Amino acid sequence: MNTLKDADFEHTGPARPAGHLLRQRWQPVYAAEDLEPGHAVPLKILHEELTLYRGVDGEPHIVAGRCAHRGVLLSVGMVEGDCIRCRYHGWQYDGSGQCVDQPAEPKSFAKKIRIPSYPVEEYFGFIWVYLGHAPVPELPRWPELEEYGRFHVVELRKWNYFHDLENTVDDVHQYWVHKTGVYQDDGMSGEIPEITAQTADFGLVQASRFSNGFVRRLALLMPNTLYFNSGAGALRGFKSFLWNVPVDDESHMMFFLFIAAHLPPEVGARVAAGVREGRKYLSGLQPVDEIVRAVLSGRKRWEDIEERPDQVLIEDGIVLLGQGVLPDRSLNRLGSSDAAIILLRRLYATELAAIEKGDALTKFPTPDATTLARLDG
Repeated sequence: MNTLKDADFEHTGPARPAGHLLRQRWQPVYAAEDLEPGHAVPLKILHEELTLYRGVDGEPHIVAGRCAHRGVLLSVGMVEGDCIRCRYHGWQYDGSGQCVDQPAEPKSFAKKIRIPSYPVEEYFGFIWVYLGHAPVPELPRWPELEEYGRFHVVELRKWNYFHDLENTVDDVHQYWVHKTGVYQDDGMSGEIPEITAQTADFGLVQASRFSNGFVRRLALLMPNTLYFNSGAGALRGFKSFLWNVPVDDESHMMFFLFIAAHLPPEVGARVAAGVREGRKYLSGLQPVDEIVRAVLSGRKRWEDIEERPDQVLIEDGIVLLGQGVLPDRSLNRLGSSDAAIILLRRLYATELAAIEKGDALTKFPTPDATTLARLDG
């Protein structure tokens, strides 16, 4: 395998190397506050149809998406205690996936039926799942950051997840794409920064240096966790995490977490509350995806986009979907300012080649809060 030219970063099905790589890490899948006890929802993550439900006792569970009997979606079923019952014929499963009741069948039949279930944890406002092989790794935690105010943003993006991974480690685009809105007059849109990037034991670190002395740093924690030492605009001072989690090859979920670790508690709480209210306001506006596609189709001009709190998502969406849902990256011609993108592709290519050869994957350690703080400058 030519580690860069032929590396398949984009396809993440169960039999694909990139899919195997991402399954060896815990992935966020849902905003915890949006799932009430006794409720179930359908999920699709890394091509897997799943059922997420919260038991009456409050514990979340993730099992297969469909009943083993006739294939009906379990998410339309009924949560009873810590079990979920299929609404079609009443087959009931516990959190381990074991069928525990079949009202129309002999009692001995149920114990022969088990559907897949997966390890689940709740942390930092998200519900997480591990879809990979045993042994199950520990969920990364940053206890030093747990006491601070925080908020999250969850977005469905209708293009390949690798688009957003690369876009995040590309600070040159800020100058051209985000000249207004949140980045305006924030030291990040008025000039093209000096970009440097280097590998780290956990992935890579990129630094963008501006003439006013501000240095924006981000870290990629392999394979798909990103950490920023600063947001922009009202979010300056927040530590930020971002996970890009494939739904399938043509869409992914973005899970943002903003932690007010550099701000006085009252300021962080005020900003977080304002963002939450802003999300409610945005729910009544034209969806981001509709605006993105209107601009790309020529039905709307970029210049006609009305300023709104999620303008960055719209602007990024246009240039990302504008590459195509699944572009041929072998046609790209990268330059010196793409240093972090080149390192990202090399890191992925190395891991994918190891998977294809049956070799051991790199053990990328999760940096603790002290290590992340060193990025803050």
